[in-house]
Amino acid sequence: MQKMQKLKPNMALVFILFVLLLSTSLATYFNLIIVPMIAKLITITILLTFYFCQLNKMANVFLTIFLVFFIGDAFSVFDFGALSSKLSKSLYIGAYLLLIFVLIGKLKKVKFEGLVTVYLVLVLLLNSYFLYALYGVAKDNFVDEVNLVLYICHGITLIAMTYFAFAVYLSRETAQSITFLLMVFCFVFSDVLNYICNLYVYFWIFEVFEGILHTAGLFLLYKYVYDHHTNRNSEKRINFSEYFIPTTETLRQIRVNL
Repeated sequence: MQKMQKLKPNMALVFILFVLLLSTSLATYFNLIIVPMIAKLITITILLTFYFCQLNKMANVFLTIFLVFFIGDAFSVFDFGALSSKLSKSLYIGAYLLLIFVLIGKLKKVKFEGLVTVYLVLVLLLNSYFLYALYGVAKDNFVDEVNLVLYICHGITLIAMTYFAFAVYLSRETAQSITFLLMVFCFVFSDVLNYICNLYVYFWIFEVFEGILHTAGLFLLYKYVYDHHTNRNSEKRINFSEYFIPTTETLRQIRVNL
């Protein structure tokens, strides 16, 4: 019974975020701009409310990350001109740098050898090429040098965050490392879709997926922080299938004849 009570707040949070994303998607399709703006502004408030209703502590670095994301979202919603957009982008870069700082603490026990090194080199090369290709497509759409510098810094930060997240996952393969890696994927693809919509071509479906991925990234950050404070010493190695679909040895031995 006590276990069920612990699950209820998180299930309620998932339901609220689902309703929020559904209403945002419909509003985007019907061009009701105010709804996505409100949803983006209150998402972090909802996450922090649910978090502190369950736990009364949060590491300063994680609280700072949430606050930086919130201020970045606020500048993105309340558009005061070109400066607002630049401040929003700078704050997002700052939040990603703080996430990299968290990852660096996990890298102390990482050994770069064998297939791990090959995978990391491939990830670095693929991300660098993708960033360069996107830059080649969109470089003519930058209005000034400040936006260009922010784009380059943003891209480098995303590559570094993806690289370190992969390094931690490949060396540890814990539930926490998978959560962090999925969170990084959500933020990276969300930002890529944002650049495509703003600098190349706009499709409402791209904007919908951008919002979904950004919200999913924030939820995974919430989950990572929550698990960090409740399962600090959990270092059990798992794979992706066990992360999404919990199983047991008894279930593995069951044979299904089709």
